Amino acid sequence: MIARRQFIRSVAAISGSTAIMPNSLLAAASAAQPSVRTLDPLETMIRMRARTDGALSIAWLEAQRELVAGSDINPFCKLYAMVLTKFRKEGDAFIGNTVEITYYCDLETGELLETTIMPGGTETVEVPIYRSGPQDVRFKKSLDEWEKHDPKNTGASSGAFAPAAWVHLVRGVHDPSQLGDKIYLRADEYGRVYIDRSKPPSVFYREWIVWQADARQLLETDNPDVPSSFSYSAASGLRPWMKLEGVQGHTMSNGVGAKVERVDQLPPQLIKLLQEHDPRALESPESYFS
Repeated sequence: MIARRQFIRSVAAISGSTAIMPNSLLAAASAAQPSVRTLDPLETMIRMRARTDGALSIAWLEAQRELVAGSDINPFCKLYAMVLTKFRKEGDAFIGNTVEITYYCDLETGELLETTIMPGGTETVEVPIYRSGPQDVRFKKSLDEWEKHDPKNTGASSGAFAPAAWVHLVRGVHDPSQLGDKIYLRADEYGRVYIDRSKPPSVFYREWIVWQADARQLLETDNPDVPSSFSYSAASGLRPWMKLEGVQGHTMSNGVGAKVERVDQLPPQLIKLLQEHDPRALESPESYFS
């Protein structure tokens, strides 16, 4: 017995007098620590994308768009976009009331394109500003549903991008993952437009967004939103305003963006475009939802 006590004292001395915890207690202590596995994917995406408390969120996107036709890939514009959103929780879904303003701009100068000749096109076309909303956008961890798209309800220019039709929407939110001090989360969207549901779709849109945010802010707080940024990729069918009838192709876009607290934190070129074409978005963004 004396030898056993001496052995225990020796082990304690070697380990700095720290008691050795049984495996079951180690597992319980580990489980109590916040980890990426404890995060709800949908709620986490909303905290990164906007807010979960119903307050206004502001985000921006800067991207390059290219036209893909056969073996040719032709960059033809820059995109600058502002997105205003208010989310509310309904059952297992979040409903976002969203306003989007997107400008198609010159690749070199960043100035608004008013007219252009599309790659593969034969005539000068007017380039519209995309203004959409406010309209409800529904998110679930996994969503597959149909909705009726009516351009009159989503902005005067919407018909230049997609006609009145049925839209088949598939959205998914992936499980978040952690790399170092960042947490990443991917959200996908696939929409197909059917003028006649018995025939193939006339337009499609496929989007991939990867959000990233500070791991500590996501794991160690219950804040309704966290500062975040994202990478953006999308593929889209040719739109009516492009007047590319007979051209077999689609567009591809890639870019980056972020969520901001105030409109004066938007990129300078986007602020300039909004001042010139949509000053209301800078002066009173809340007014879109009143």
